[in-house]
Amino acid sequence: MTDPVRRTPHVHSFLYIYRNHSGEFWWCAVPYLDRHGRRHQRRRSFRDRRYGSRVAALHEARRWRDAALDDPAVRAAMGDRRPLMLYAGDDGEAPEGGNPFGLVGVTVTFRDKPLGGNFSVTANRGRKKWFSMRRYGGYGAFKRAVIQRCQWVGVPVPDEEELRDRYDRWAERNREVLRRYGLEP
Repeated sequence: MTDPVRRTPHVHSFLYIYRNHSGEFWWCAVPYLDRHGRRHQRRRSFRDRRYGSRVAALHEARRWRDAALDDPAVRAAMGDRRPLMLYAGDDGEAPEGGNPFGLVGVTVTFRDKPLGGNFSVTANRGRKKWFSMRRYGGYGAFKRAVIQRCQWVGVPVPDEEELRDRYDRWAERNREVLRRYGLEP
């Protein structure tokens, strides 16, 4: 009765498939659990030259990945993952104790040395990128962070009006902080 509900993982077209542009090949790394429950990876590369073209090599990489996903050891390593999402809530208000923009994975940090601030964006474990408010301006850094998050998560980018509205509401609430760090909205 207390067993967790298992969902089939969402397999998007590039799950576990990566591109090496300089070497002109696709490579695939699929996780699996060994008989002791330790996590490992099965890796294989697919050279454009061997398969005739970049598209054919990608097709073969997807075929190999899909066959590997049928293995129970691979399914166990994938676990019961929730899909990545962009919005924290459907209402326009900031979520309690969460991100002030209502966008998952987009946060703001301020620093004293050197004086300034960044918008940071995260997606999967280990993926993080920062956009400087000094370099891009407040709205420009926010917009770049949201676009990066959308690319990583695989969702469409919100329209310009919605982005501007979310940023303006945040900037209005944090006008004093922005001024203290020498950043004007």
